[in-house]
Amino acid sequence: MKRESPTSISGRGSSPKGGGNMAFNPSEDLNTIQKILIEDTQILELLDLTGSAMAKKVSDYREKTNNTTSPTETIEKIIISQSIIKRSQWDNMATNDKRLCIYFIPDKPTRNEVVMESLFEIDIHVPAVESHKAWEIQERVKVLLHKTRINKKYAKFYGQLGELPTMQGFFCCGSRFRFYRTI
Repeated sequence: MKRESPTSISGRGSSPKGGGNMAFNPSEDLNTIQKILIEDTQILELLDLTGSAMAKKVSDYREKTNNTTSPTETIEKIIISQSIIKRSQWDNMATNDKRLCIYFIPDKPTRNEVVMESLFEIDIHVPAVESHKAWEIQERVKVLLHKTRINKKYAKFYGQLGELPTMQGFFCCGSRFRFYRTI
C-alpha cells in the first residue's frame, strides 16, 4: 500500500484545510496514525514483520506463551501491535527487536487562544548494526504522514530529529509532525 499524495483518513469527511471539528482527541489521533503505519507493507517489511521473519516471531511467541490454539493471524496482530506502539517505551527491547514509537509531545499555543499546535513524534529503534533501516523507515513514515488528514486535522512533517537516545547496542532516529486543533 503506497501513499504518495495527501490522503484523508477517517470516514468523517474532510476539506482542504481540515474543516469541521478539529477537536481534542489524542487517543483517536494516535489510533489513526498507528493504523496508517500498521497497514503499510514497506514499514512492516523494514521492521521484519513479514515473511520468514514474522513466521519465526510467531513460532517464538507460541513457544514463549505455550499458545498452540490461537490462529496465526491473531498472533501476528499481537506482534505487530507490540512493535508499532503508541508511547515512548524502548527500555525493554530484546537484542534483535525493532520498534516504532508514536507519541505526543507538549502542544504549543498559537496567536488564537482556541487553537493549539499539536506535535507528535515517531521514533524508530533498531539494532545498531541495522541503523540504515531506521533511516529508511523514517523516510517512509514521512511519505505516509506528510500532508495527510488525521481525523480532520492536516498533518505536516515538522522535521527530523537526528540520532536519539536508546538502549546500548541499538540505534534510534525520529521525526516530528504537527497539526492544529481546537481546544
